[in-house]
Parts: sequence; C-alpha cells; structure tokens
Amino acid sequence: MSSNNKGFTLVELLIAVTISVVAMAMIYAGYKSQQEAHTNERLVVDMQQNARSTLAFMRREIRMANHNPWAWDGIDNPTANGSIDQADPFESTRVQGFLTVRADRLNFTLDLSNNGMGDGDDDDANENITYGFADADDANGDGIADGGAAELKRVGDGAVFDEDSPALAFDVHAVAFAYAFDADGDGAPDTYPGVPGGVVIWAFDSDNNGTLDRHLDTNTDGLIDENDTAGGATLASVGAPIPSSVNPNDVRAVQVWLLTRSQVPMKGRSAAAQSFVVGPNHITVTDGFKRAVFNSMITARNP
Repeated sequence: MSSNNKGFTLVELLIAVTISVVAMAMIYAGYKSQQEAHTNERLVVDMQQNARSTLAFMRREIRMANHNPWAWDGIDNPTANGSIDQADPFESTRVQGFLTVRADRLNFTLDLSNNGMGDGDDDDANENITYGFADADDANGDGIADGGAAELKRVGDGAVFDEDSPALAFDVHAVAFAYAFDADGDGAPDTYPGVPGGVVIWAFDSDNNGTLDRHLDTNTDGLIDENDTAGGATLASVGAPIPSSVNPNDVRAVQVWLLTRSQVPMKGRSAAAQSFVVGPNHITVTDGFKRAVFNSMITARNP
C-alpha cells in the first residue's frame, strides 16, 4: 500500500497567502467605498432636508408678514374688515409689518392672536418674528457664521436674540435676505428703469438704519450671481425714479438664501475649493465639507 505524503511547498504557501490577502484587500476596499458612498449620500440628504424644511417654514411665516384681519372704524372700536381712520389715536396699535430688512437678519410682525382672528395689534406672543444668526455666531453681522457653520435662529416673541434662542436650522454656513419693494405705489415691485423685461430690484438695509439703501443685481441681468458686485451697490446709483432709500413698509417680497453644510466632512473626499453667492456675499472655501445654496422668493400677502 502506497501513500502520498507530499505537502505544499513554501513558495506555494506564500502564493496562496498573497492571493488571499489581495482578495481580502479588494473586498475591504469595495466595502469601504460602499460605506463611504452611503454615508456621503446620507449627509447630503440630511443637508437638503434641513434647508428645504427651513425654507418651507419661513415661506409660510413671511407670507403672513403684516397680516392684520382687523382695521379701525374711527371711533376707537376695532371692526373686522372695516375702514382705517388715520386720525384715530388707536392707529398706533396697528400691525407694523417689516421692521428689520438687513441682508443678515429679517424682523417682521403680524397679528395671529385670538385663534388667527387677530386683535388689532402685534403685541402678543409669537407675533414679532426674527430670523438670523445670534450675535455670538456672527459678530460682524455679515450673515456668514464665524465658526464655519452655526444654528439659524428664530425668535417669535420678542425675546432676546442670542445663542440660547430656538434653532430653526442647523449647520448653516451663511444666510441672506433681499427685498423687492413698491416705492411708487403702483401695486407692483419696482424694476430697473430703462432695462427691458422688467428686472425687479432686490435691495437691503446695509447700515441698519431701517431703510433699504443697496441693491444686488448690479449688472441688471435678472440674476444675482458671481457676475454682480459683491456687497451690491447703492440704490442711488440706480437713478430716477428709484429713491436712494426705501421705507420697509414698501417691501412686497423677500428673497432668502441659505448656504448649508454637511454635518461632517465627506468621507473619502479631499479638500476642494467651492464658491457660492449668498445674497451680497461671494464666499469661497476649501475643505472637505459638502455645501449647497438653497434659494426661495416669497411674496408677502399683506402689503
């Protein structure tokens, strides 16, 4: 009876081990790539949902700016849908509407008390609404988070607007607001004089004095993008009949930009330069985070 006691040689064992290691490395690389792709996809989806839900919420509220279901009848008695008597001493209690119309912050009032029926003023809870970064997150008030990203705040009751205020959105790199206005009272947003197509003027309050004084579409092509001057230009430069400053009471629409950032840097991605236009700000960053700009134009229903 014969037997074969011959085994594997050392070379054969080394070849087998090498093949096994290569195969395991390929399997791991594929698994890691798949996991990174899944994680990145989740980060992007979360970022998109964060921005879109925030803009949807803001659209609902901004559309109601200056909402006041009551008017005054001239004899100091509120009358729903009645006439407004400018001589009435109680007229001072009417809803104020748009108050702060800066590029970095928006503040407006509305009358929603009494189960939405209103009571003729904007002094009740949740009737004075402010959007923006807390001062601690944006010290110079340019609408860009000092730390790369911060919470977008919403204050609805006139409380202190700071880092402890309720968060409306997370991981926001920059926010901006611009405002279309009807200074000539013809019922339509004012447009650039002499520019074909009726290009709407989008402006903001640059010096926090309560009036619109700069516009964004500096090349008047109907787009606010990298071809426009960063920071905008003075309204005075638009020329007659557009005034050099506009009262917030003339605001008829609001445009909102949100530049949101992924919660963490993207997996398996190297740092790359990214450029964005967010209202008056032209922003360029180089890192591994994913960012995207979300934009919405909102018409106020209660001029």
